[in-house]
Amino acid sequence: MSSPTNTEKSGFLPIGARNAVARSNPKKVGNRERILISSIDLFNQSGVVAVTTNHIAAHLGISPGNLYFHFRNKEEIILELFEMMCEETYDVWKPSANTQIQATSPMDLIEKSYETFWKYRFFHREMYHLRRKDPSLAKRWKTHIAKTMRLLQSMYAQWIKAGVMKKLTNPREMQMISDTVLITSSSFLQFFESPEKPATRRSLKTGIEHLAIFLLPYHTEEHQHLIRENLGFSKIN
Repeated sequence: MSSPTNTEKSGFLPIGARNAVARSNPKKVGNRERILISSIDLFNQSGVVAVTTNHIAAHLGISPGNLYFHFRNKEEIILELFEMMCEETYDVWKPSANTQIQATSPMDLIEKSYETFWKYRFFHREMYHLRRKDPSLAKRWKTHIAKTMRLLQSMYAQWIKAGVMKKLTNPREMQMISDTVLITSSSFLQFFESPEKPATRRSLKTGIEHLAIFLLPYHTEEHQHLIRENLGFSKIN
C-alpha cells in the first residue's frame, strides 16, 4: 500500500472546512477526521501519555494499520491537533478588516477563546511536557504565542478606537498585561483540576470571571459598568 500524498494527508480540505463538514454531516467524516476527533476526546479524558495509538484505534473500531495509514505515530496526531487549535484560535482573535463591523468586545473574545481552550484542554494541561518531548512542537508553540500576542495587540487597538478600553502609553505595561492574559488563559484549568477532580465547565466560567476582574480597570468607565452588571456585581472594591 502506497503512502498518502500531501493532499491526502491534509484531508483534501483545509482544517476549517473539514470541521464544517464534520459538524454538518457526521456521516461524511473519513477515518482521518475520526481519528483526530477521537484523539481530542481521549487526550482530554485520560491525558496524552496514557493514550496510545492502539487505544485510539480500538476506540474507533479500526485496525492499527488503518490508523498508521493516516498518521505514522501519536506525535503526528498531536501536531495536527495543535495546528487545528491554532487555526481556531486565530479565527477568534483575528481583527475584522471591515471597519463597518463592530469589533468583538474583550469579554466576547475571552469567552470564545476559553471555549477553544476547553476543547483542546489537554494541550494547556500538558504543553510543558509535550514541548520538551517534541522540539518541532516547541518551535510551533513559540511561533503560535508570538502570533497570538500580535493579534491581541491588534484587537486592543480596535478596542481603543471603539472606546471600550483605555489607551496605555507604557509599552512595558502593555507587554506585562498581555503576558498575564495569555498565561492566565492557557493555564487556568490546571489550577482547578486534579487527578481526583477533573476540570468542569464551571471551571471555565470561573476562569472567565477571574480574567474579567483582572482586565476591569483597563476598560473605560462605561464598559466597566457593563462588565460589573454581567458578573452580577453592583460594586467592586
